[in-house]
Amino acid sequence: MQTLHQQIDQVARKTYGQVNRMFPEQLPILEKDEAEKAYKKLVAKFGTKKVWSEYSNKWITKKLSVRRWRFRGTKTWKVKVRRCWLSLNGDTNTLHKGWRRLVHDVSHYVHDFRFPNSNNHDLAQAVIEKEMADYIINQSWLEGKLKTKLKLKPTKDEKQNTKIINLEKLIKSWETKEQRAKTYIKKYKTKLKRLTIRLAD
Repeated sequence: MQTLHQQIDQVARKTYGQVNRMFPEQLPILEKDEAEKAYKKLVAKFGTKKVWSEYSNKWITKKLSVRRWRFRGTKTWKVKVRRCWLSLNGDTNTLHKGWRRLVHDVSHYVHDFRFPNSNNHDLAQAVIEKEMADYIINQSWLEGKLKTKLKLKPTKDEKQNTKIINLEKLIKSWETKEQRAKTYIKKYKTKLKRLTIRLAD
């Protein structure tokens, strides 16, 4: 008969198996900007917990921050993106790099924050990893939703057309102002004429 600890370990292993089967057989490549966005969004989504505040005398929500780094002597902090998260060529469906590795690492990071006194590969960590994998798939991140959209440089004709459209808008705007000005001038001239007549009488 299995002990309670053995039963929990068995459920954890089963959960890890579910995570491995959730991903498609052919995973897309994962570039640095895409990995950074996924990392920050996963931490923001899953990296929260309720803690008791002695100062406020109530439960408050504590948020986990992404890891950052900077070059010595500089003031600019950058998000720490691990090289093993990237998969630019070769086998993109391995556990050692790409989407699978990113989910595994970030789930451990979140798990250590939410359950600091727990073991590394326990049931709680497996559940977090499964939830993250499910979230990534449902949010269509594997279809390139987080990829940076490249802005094409406009052609010479497109630039000219943009200038023409802007000039036409300016002309129309000033024509409206001109018409409004004429209306007010006519109105004020009428008032002035009436006042002049009254003074003459």
